[in-house]
Amino acid sequence: MLTILRLNRPNGVELRSSCLITERPSVFRNVLIVAATLTGMCWQTILTAQTDSRTPETLTVTLKRELATALAKDARERGNSVQGAILFSQKKFNCVGCHVQGATNLLGPDLTRVGTEVPDAHFVESILLPSKVIKKGYETVSILDVDGRVFKGRIVDESPTQYVLRDTSPEQRLVVVPRVSVEELKMDAKSSMPEGLADQLESRQEFLDLVKYLMDIAVSGTSGTEVAGHQQKSRLDARVQGVALMQQFHCTNCHASDSLALVAKPAPDLSSVASRVDPRYITKFILDPHETKPGTNMPHLLGRLAPAERQQAAVAITHYLASLSSEKFQRDALDGDATKRGQKLFHSVGCVACHSPFRQDGSEELPAGSVSLGNPAEKYSLVGLTGFLENPHAVRPAGRMPNMKLDHWEAREIASYLLSIPVRENLEREDADFEFDPSLVEVGRTRFRDLGCSQCHELDGAERLPAATPMSSLRPGKGCLSGSVAQLPKYVLSADQKQAMQAAIKQSGDELTKSQQISVTLQTLRCYACHERDGIGGVSGDRDPYFLTTNENLGPQGRIPPPLTGVGAKLKPKWMRQVLVSGRAIRPYVETRMPQYGADHVSHLVELFQQVDELPQVVMHEFDDPKEIRKVGTELVGSGGLNCIACHTFQQKPALTMPGVDLTEMAERLHKEWFFQYMKSPQASSPNTVMPSFWPGGKAIRKEILDGDTNQQIGAVWEYLQDGRQARVPRGLRREPIELLAGDDRAAMLRRSYQGIGKRGIGVGYPGGVNLAFDAEQLRLAMIWKGKFADPAGVWRSQGHGTVRPLGAQLIRFEAGPELDSSQSPWVVDDGRPPRHRFTGYFLDDMDRPTFTYQLDDVGVEDFSSGGESENPDLSQLKRKIEFQTEQPRSDLAFRLRTKGTIQKESDYQFRLGNALLIEVDPDHVARIVTDATGSHLHIPLDLKSGNSQLTLKYTW
Repeated sequence: MLTILRLNRPNGVELRSSCLITERPSVFRNVLIVAATLTGMCWQTILTAQTDSRTPETLTVTLKRELATALAKDARERGNSVQGAILFSQKKFNCVGCHVQGATNLLGPDLTRVGTEVPDAHFVESILLPSKVIKKGYETVSILDVDGRVFKGRIVDESPTQYVLRDTSPEQRLVVVPRVSVEELKMDAKSSMPEGLADQLESRQEFLDLVKYLMDIAVSGTSGTEVAGHQQKSRLDARVQGVALMQQFHCTNCHASDSLALVAKPAPDLSSVASRVDPRYITKFILDPHETKPGTNMPHLLGRLAPAERQQAAVAITHYLASLSSEKFQRDALDGDATKRGQKLFHSVGCVACHSPFRQDGSEELPAGSVSLGNPAEKYSLVGLTGFLENPHAVRPAGRMPNMKLDHWEAREIASYLLSIPVRENLEREDADFEFDPSLVEVGRTRFRDLGCSQCHELDGAERLPAATPMSSLRPGKGCLSGSVAQLPKYVLSADQKQAMQAAIKQSGDELTKSQQISVTLQTLRCYACHERDGIGGVSGDRDPYFLTTNENLGPQGRIPPPLTGVGAKLKPKWMRQVLVSGRAIRPYVETRMPQYGADHVSHLVELFQQVDELPQVVMHEFDDPKEIRKVGTELVGSGGLNCIACHTFQQKPALTMPGVDLTEMAERLHKEWFFQYMKSPQASSPNTVMPSFWPGGKAIRKEILDGDTNQQIGAVWEYLQDGRQARVPRGLRREPIELLAGDDRAAMLRRSYQGIGKRGIGVGYPGGVNLAFDAEQLRLAMIWKGKFADPAGVWRSQGHGTVRPLGAQLIRFEAGPELDSSQSPWVVDDGRPPRHRFTGYFLDDMDRPTFTYQLDDVGVEDFSSGGESENPDLSQLKRKIEFQTEQPRSDLAFRLRTKGTIQKESDYQFRLGNALLIEVDPDHVARIVTDATGSHLHIPLDLKSGNSQLTLKYTW
């Protein structure tokens, strides 16, 4: 701890002396006396002496004290390039966000192109002093435009008319700034590479590992190609968009087409619509579909009728549809808790990829480009919407509304949320019951046929009209697309949509290519909302925040759906079919779900992807002894080789660092050619990956294995993966526990995350084999156990994301909530921090045993524990001395010991918690057993006098 001593001379001049000291009070006093002596003052003249904790020295500051050449030499000799590769790819460093092999338009250069012209010290200085030397062409500029806006980033392209910047925001967007709008352009002296990057590292050795990796990839050398994921977005050609729109609007239900590969698809099933949708809404929707639900595919069909007839026709059709439903429409009350859970689900599982997120007031956050939900509260009942969300294809067989793999309760929660969204003023819901009129059923049935409803909506007994003009004979700009013929359905289409459909009609005699057929399906089913393929689609910047992950270490690939560029060359057909048709998934950490569209709508993609996406044939190395080469593959995958096991799941067992895709499913999923290409340049094949390059530029990092032959090494790994679930367990999967033990005369302490406590847990192992874990968040003794202290492997081997595992035996847990609190109105326990309590730290005695200090209001507490000797040698004992300091007397507080088990009184001062633990309270306090709604607890009232008071407890088990 860095301590500042403030010492006042008699003349009032303050002197400061800084030194590094331990946390022991006795040592501090000695240092204080020495410091006073050194300043020429006697002890009696010291008027004040206080300590201020300062932030510990950062790793960057420590490393800067060393010569860059010395650090580079150490990295060259002692650095572990494989460990450095893993560090390079981790999200907290974001190296792969700026430095990608083959990319030329990012903030940072391609590090595989650095070559041998720079000295080793360059890599050290680039991390510790990023602004010392900035590579030409990678300077950061600031552009002020005439509107006062400031754009900051790297110029990746420029022309006589504009600048193109890669901005320095976390999203690193491409920004186009017209030259005519530039007021000022200036070069920044500071690099876009962040300062203090080394502070994210755990140790000097990790710094050496990272530098060694940079040295190795620098000499690999590769010409590289522009990474697809960083190219500017393309657009679908007009014809493909037009065909997709025809599919969306069910045009072939009236106009037959032999050449456009369009299959007539049914519109929503209306056989039970009146049981799930309010009949009044049905009438309103038929009268004016586009006003009632903007963006609907349903055309306005009543334009051919006189205004007076339209209301009658809509009402008659509603009664006809109501006659088909065996159940009556009925609204149900909403559950507030379910609504809150539904709000979270709606905005995380993928609904907002197509539909707009909602603000708290119920307004749409992103209406442009979203599929409008209209007003669910006006339209649906809770039961009806729940059933629809649970199985949408039963109602909408065309598949555009996918199955999001919701269970019943998830569907009900999302339905509750959608029905809770405030109703718009012009769409007020009526609460009066719908009165069914049987006399209108036949009138409605006739209207349903004559208006052409049965062309799209298939109902038993509903007759269809004669086929309309074939697609190949249509005249672009006429008929339905004109919007001016009263006798025809009226669609609300934008000018772009009309032009696209007209382009498709003009070329209706030409067959779609296989690539175009893929694009039509992806566009029709809105796959482009999540997936990018050939520069088209992908998650937009506005919706990006709603794509979440359960593991941040995986970077963007841990939350963003994978690109579909070249997916046919990547995935084997059997696996692809399982994903598209059966819902197989391998990325449980991605919260956005891969929806199911139904085999009829997507199964054709399997063959099309395989035919369209191809990679060059890979020349595999022929191994004389496959069995032996698989042993080499086992070595490469393990911790002694490339350490794949550090990040990848194996046989469904997650890795400690991150739960990457299961190694034992690789060969079942992937084509060999794609695997070889990916291993040589992961980021070129998958721009969002955090997978490091172990063969940068095609050159192996581990040159001592198979003579550094890249193809042989990758081939060995591939051969090993062929064994799938039967593959040998590589080194590093099974890790021996780390034993952190107390000394004979010294306690051991570990501040980390403990199960049931969280990240503010403080574990202490005492000499004699007694241990505890203190909860510094809720200020309580959380657990005690006997024997060995703790295994910190869960946190030390996982970048701090795991938990400490208590070793030993007979672990006893206590319930959450502060032990010291109000006797009458204690804090209602939850997962947070009690508002009136504050942890203030701890200090150590000569045996390194801590005294925890905390406060409740103005009451200070010093909580000290030590191991004791029980009269029974088979039992262990923990003695706990709790001192209270207060200026004003307090009789409104109590000390509580909570347990899930039973509490029995064995004497006036002894109580047994459960079967194993005996707690003895000192004779100055009277304890009693209290049982309430939260369970049983030992209640010790406190009568604190002004000054110091004490409570002593003994725990024996």
